[in-house]
Order: sequence, then C-alpha cells, then structure tokens
Amino acid sequence: MVEQFGFIAILDALGVSNYKLNEAQTFIDGKNALISELKEKAEVIGKSFNENAEGRYQFPEMTISTFGDSIIICWPTGREKEALVKFPSIAEWLQSAIVFGLKHQILLRGSLSIGEYLIDDGDRTVLGPAIADAHAWAEEANWFGVILTPHCQIYLGPALENKAMKEAIKINNDILCVKYSIPLRDREKEMYAISWPFFFLEHYKKNTVTGPVILSILLSNFTIPKGVETKYENSIQFFKFYEDSIYPVVIEGVREMIAKATSVK
Repeated sequence: MVEQFGFIAILDALGVSNYKLNEAQTFIDGKNALISELKEKAEVIGKSFNENAEGRYQFPEMTISTFGDSIIICWPTGREKEALVKFPSIAEWLQSAIVFGLKHQILLRGSLSIGEYLIDDGDRTVLGPAIADAHAWAEEANWFGVILTPHCQIYLGPALENKAMKEAIKINNDILCVKYSIPLRDREKEMYAISWPFFFLEHYKKNTVTGPVILSILLSNFTIPKGVETKYENSIQFFKFYEDSIYPVVIEGVREMIAKATSVK
C-alpha cells in the first residue's frame, strides 16, 4: 500500500441496482465506453493545462477503479498550494464526466474529497480518511452531479473564498464550482457543486438547439420511476440556475480576460 495525499471522487450511477440482466449488460458496455472517453479527456485536459499555463495547473496522474455501479477516481496532488492549483483541471474533468455520462445514458452522482489515503497499485484498493469522507457524502444529494464534501470545501477555502488567493492562482471558481443550496436527502444545505452546466453549455454551444432543449432530449432517454422524479427536477433546476445567473457573468469575464491578453500581445 502506498500513502498518498490528494483528491478522491466517488461517482455512483443512479438507478442501476434495479436493472435486469440485459439492462445491466447495456450499462456495463456504456460504463466502459464512458471511462474510455474520460481517459482521453484527461489527456486533452493535461496537455491543454500544461501548454497554456506552463505547468501551473498540471493535471495529476489519475487512477480509476470501478466496483459495481461506482467509479472511484484518485488524483495524488501533494499538499496545500500544490493541491489548490491542480483543482481547476480536476474540476473540468468531473464536469466532463457528468456531461459525457448523459450521452451514454448514465446519470452520475457523487462527491469530491481531499486528504490522505492508501492505495494498492495491484488491485487498486483505496483506504483512508479521504475515501471515507467521499463515501459518506457520495449519495447524499438528491440529484445527479458532484458536490464538494464539507472537508474539501474547508481545504479549498483559500481558493474559493479568498479574493487575493483566487487572483494569485488565476481561479474563477464559478467556472469550476458554484455555491448552491444543495437538495440533500432530508434537507437543503448550501455547499459547493461542480459546475457541470458550464461544460455542458460550452460543449453544445455550436449546436443550433439551445442547451435546455438538448438536456431535455438527453434526459428523455431515461426511464423515470415514480418516486425518483425529484432527482431529475432538482438537476434541471440547478442547470437553469447556472445558465440564467452564473453562465452570462462567467462568459463575460472570460471575454474580458481574452481581450486583456490580446492587448498585451
């Protein structure tokens, strides 16, 4: 077992536990295709961040393990500022996981933690405080998407809340994650959620159909049993909140940043 410090995400596929054999096989095929696509995305993100930021946001080496309907991802980062500056690339990857999952008819719900953990390079067993924290929160949200655990939020506090720190390491946290009243199992709680709607809107922006329509088309491919409809409704509500309240401001900020960079050249 090797001791590491870094980020851990647990992503569970919703609704899989009740699948019949043929449905389970379809899910396995879709999950394998999704993981293959996400590994390619990791390479693209790593190359992009390394080239554009001179290694500042280097995408850490990623380990993916699967068990049943769960996907466990580990990113060893090092501590303190090392972890903070690598968060943007990890957040982008998690955004893509949610969006690509929709394409493969897999709804992913989970959490992101940070801390110490042990990993066995042989069978990829993961143990320790970070995995326990991620597991405790992975199924708490009543939607599909990824939340930051309270411990993760505290650790990333300097980057998410401190204006000077955000400017120093060039993090626009609304692109990465956004504070939102998360619908949990028994209550709502203000927490940070990964901003998958940003990746969704950017991924489909050249499409002639609007983002909300595309999301509705993708979700219409899912069977929605009675009693779980609120998971879909809550996710759509989060998407609309981001599109209406956050996305326009973020895009304007990106344009200003590009304009300043161009003027300097």
